[in-house]
Amino acid sequence: SGILDRGQLWSTLILAPPGVGKTTLLRDMIRKISDEGQTVGVVDERSEIGACYQGVAQNDLGIQTDIMDACEKGQGMNILDGCPKAEGMIMLIRSMGPQVIAVDEIGSKEDVEALFFCAYRGCSILATAHGKNKESLSKNPYMREIINKKMFQRYVILEQRNQPGYIAQIIDENGVVLN
Repeated sequence: SGILDRGQLWSTLILAPPGVGKTTLLRDMIRKISDEGQTVGVVDERSEIGACYQGVAQNDLGIQTDIMDACEKGQGMNILDGCPKAEGMIMLIRSMGPQVIAVDEIGSKEDVEALFFCAYRGCSILATAHGKNKESLSKNPYMREIINKKMFQRYVILEQRNQPGYIAQIIDENGVVLN
């Protein structure tokens, strides 16, 4: 009932207001999924996930997550650092074939179109977005489309309690609380 089903990642959206730990949790999940054997393609538009320096991630993102600086496209790696999210997701699908696509802070029309492109080609999606709960997402018409079409099977809701990254709820695509 969590975010994995027989070792396969349910498409998961991590949701929280700014500064609550979305990117940190995303980074940890990427590393864990990758170390457990799934290939992960990460689009790191602002270099916050991998913290790449001269094409090398300073953060450990796992054994099945390769590193690529935006200037070194085409080198057989699976992280597009400094690459626009929508463009990077499509490039990963077309050239790398990852099992999981990971991206931080989705919300634009282009992001949503690229996410559908990836999902329709069999990739699980691991992403973050700003919001307090699933209902707050529906104020954004592009995110409302994601909810209505049930792109994500799991929503992880974070809150700032005694420490950042507190998991307040995990809910499924139908709104059923799983924890």
